[in-house]
Amino acid sequence: MQTGGALAAAIEALLPGMCPHCDHPLDGTDRGLCGSCWSLTVPRAGSACRHCGVPIQDSSEPCLACLQAPPPQSATVAWGEHDGVLRTAILALKHGGRDDLAAPLGDRLAASVAAESWASLIDCIVPIPSHPWRRLKKPWAASELLAESVSRRIERPAIRLLRRHGLVRQTGRSRARRLELSQTSFSARSEADGRSPLLIDDVMTTGTTLKRAAQALRHAGASAVYCAVCAHAPDSRRFS
Repeated sequence: MQTGGALAAAIEALLPGMCPHCDHPLDGTDRGLCGSCWSLTVPRAGSACRHCGVPIQDSSEPCLACLQAPPPQSATVAWGEHDGVLRTAILALKHGGRDDLAAPLGDRLAASVAAESWASLIDCIVPIPSHPWRRLKKPWAASELLAESVSRRIERPAIRLLRRHGLVRQTGRSRARRLELSQTSFSARSEADGRSPLLIDDVMTTGTTLKRAAQALRHAGASAVYCAVCAHAPDSRRFS
C-alpha cells in the first residue's frame, strides 16, 4: 500500500463514523445511523396486499391488480416507506459505501418476515442480482448484503440462484418504463425444484423486478416464491 493510502486508512479508522442522515458522529453503540435517526425509522403502517405488497385499505383480499393478474410470488412484505431517514439509509448502503447499514436494515426486514405465517415455509434466501454494469463499480450489491443479514437472522442459507440479463437498469426510470422490464430479465442459475425461496431487494417501486425474478424461479421449478424488501416507494397517484 502506498504511504498516502496507508495514512488515509489510518485516519479513517481513528475518526468516528458519521450518521449519513444528520451528519452527527456515531458513538460506540450506533449501527449505521445515530440513535436519534434510528428512532425516526419506523415500519410501514396500514394494510397491504399480501401478494404484491402495495398499500390497500383491506388486506383480507388481494388488490385489484393481483385479482386481475395473479403475480408469480405468493406473498410480499415491505418493512417501511422509501422516505425520510429510511430512504437516506438505503441510498447510503446502495451508493455511499455504507455497508455497515446492511446488518441493522436486514435485522428489521428479517423481523417482518419472521412475523408472517409463511415464514416457516422458506428454505433459502435469494438476493435480486445487481445490474452487470454495477459489478464494474463495486463487487457487492445492497440486496446481497441484506440477504446475508436476513439469512443469519432467520437461519436459512443465502444462495445466488438468479442471473440478470440485459443492460436495462430500473433505477431512475419512470414507473411506466419500469413496467416495461423484459420477461427474460432474469433466469435461474440452477434448478429450483420444490424449493420455496425468499427473494430480497432493497426497494420496491412498481414491483416489476420482483415479479420477473419470481417468475424465473417458478420456471426453474420453485414450488412457491416469497418476497421481502426494506422499503416501498409509494405511487403518489394512489389514494388508498
